[in-house]
Amino acid sequence: MNMDLLNKTYDLVDEIKDLDVYIKLLELHKEMTTSTEIIGLIEMFTKANIKYDEASKYGKHHPDLKQTQLSLQEAKENLYNNDIIKEYKKCEKEIQKILNHISKEIANTVSHKIKHPNELGLVNKH
Repeated sequence: MNMDLLNKTYDLVDEIKDLDVYIKLLELHKEMTTSTEIIGLIEMFTKANIKYDEASKYGKHHPDLKQTQLSLQEAKENLYNNDIIKEYKKCEKEIQKILNHISKEIANTVSHKIKHPNELGLVNKH
């Protein structure tokens, strides 16, 4: 790869890192990793998910399948209803949307036959 192209790529990365949404994402990530409340919610979700995975191996024959499903659902709701997690996910989606747009622009500039993610993040078939 020639150095000019590589330097332009680094410049683009620096521009993305300067975006308010990226800076907010980093702040939220730091808050998530230091908040005892969020750490607890993540641990509860992870434990519920592990229990559900173990129970689902046996399917409807597992005596606690329904209870593990309900526990997982409750843990997931508690986690994803947290305001910091909601904001983090929102920022994450915005960054992904920007990256998908950049990918599309680069691909279409080179050739319209190059596959690239659409607004949903799915690769279009040509």
